[in-house]
Amino acid sequence: MKQVLCINRKGPDMEILDRQAAFVNRFAEGCDGKLLSASEAFEYPVEYPICVRGMKFTRWVKLAAEQGRQYYYIDNGYFGNHGRKVYFRIIKNNVHDTRDIIERPSDRLAPCEVNLKNFTPGRKILLAPPSVKSFTMWDIDQEQWIAETVAEIKKHTDRPVEVRLKRPRNDRMAVDTMEEALDNDVHCLVTYNSVAAVEAVMLGKPAIALGPNAAGVVCSNTLAEIEHPYIPSQDERDAWLRHLSYCQFTFTEMSDGTAWRILNE
Repeated sequence: MKQVLCINRKGPDMEILDRQAAFVNRFAEGCDGKLLSASEAFEYPVEYPICVRGMKFTRWVKLAAEQGRQYYYIDNGYFGNHGRKVYFRIIKNNVHDTRDIIERPSDRLAPCEVNLKNFTPGRKILLAPPSVKSFTMWDIDQEQWIAETVAEIKKHTDRPVEVRLKRPRNDRMAVDTMEEALDNDVHCLVTYNSVAAVEAVMLGKPAIALGPNAAGVVCSNTLAEIEHPYIPSQDERDAWLRHLSYCQFTFTEMSDGTAWRILNE
């Protein structure tokens, strides 16, 4: 494989994006990658893979996919970040791990201290759209998606629908958390690609994922099932979480090559 091109700024003369650079610099250490700007990276032949961090670089992720260029996408982890960010997902050729479940040991899941809740019934539908920025990956207008999804939900159920827009992390972790929202008489959560679906399934509420989603293998994927959404077994949830634990890594694991090794096993 060619050297990984790790993008830490948009143009060669532009300021390095500190938050993004912290991630790609670590990954570059672990994979012996080359740090450079996005415009410089795409001057290389498509045989050279790229690494980017966050939806700020959506344009470059889409371009890599169009070119057939391999890419590694870094973003927040799915679980294990209790109070502070410790784990970050690194996804090969996607922005979420949408693969079928791969049987894995529990060694990487155990340190995350995940507490699964039993599934409980509720009355209302919680609609949790991704952010405006996230939706740009699929050229979707958030307001239009919300309106069309609510209209489609009403074709299948007369349950009340509550829309929960994504707030800044510090706010949503302190006040009206996702766990609190789900505990408030929720029957089912509906989203597109949001990690909210992962949280819902972990916290005992079925989900419907209408886009590429890490919870897609353990939830429904059509609004036609909204009255009777798929509820995975305990064994399915355990296997799924063990699987996801193998796509999220700490800074140390990025730097020492652990992430690179696991991603390319």
